[in-house]
Amino acid sequence: MRKGVLLAVAAYLLWGLFPMYWPLLEPAGAVEILAHRMVWSAVVMAIGITALRHWRTVRDLSARTWLLIGLAAILVALNWGVYIYAVNNEHVIEASLGYFMLPVFSVALGVTALRERLSALQWVALGVAVVGVAFTSL
Repeated sequence: MRKGVLLAVAAYLLWGLFPMYWPLLEPAGAVEILAHRMVWSAVVMAIGITALRHWRTVRDLSARTWLLIGLAAILVALNWGVYIYAVNNEHVIEASLGYFMLPVFSVALGVTALRERLSALQWVALGVAVVGVAFTSL
């Protein structure tokens, strides 16, 4: 439990400090930073797949799976590209608000479209999040 809390705090601290990193990469623009991120992620993944000896698993993926992986990659690239662009253009608060709002909309979509049921505590958490978005948006 203690280790989990410490890891969560570390993750939130890193995420909170992350926007300070992108401007240090000037004069590189958002596209160049994103390209580096994609290339180095591919290198790290190739090393991991090689170390775990899972190239056969990668080779055996179906066309549908590759299509879904490609779609996910495009969506993640768009997400990161917009985030890097926003931070580099001094829109950190707006970008952060967008990241905060996404789970709220996901829950709302799950409740309305998928008829998911929330517990009382989950409704309270959703209410607090909505109030937080409202106050931040003012």
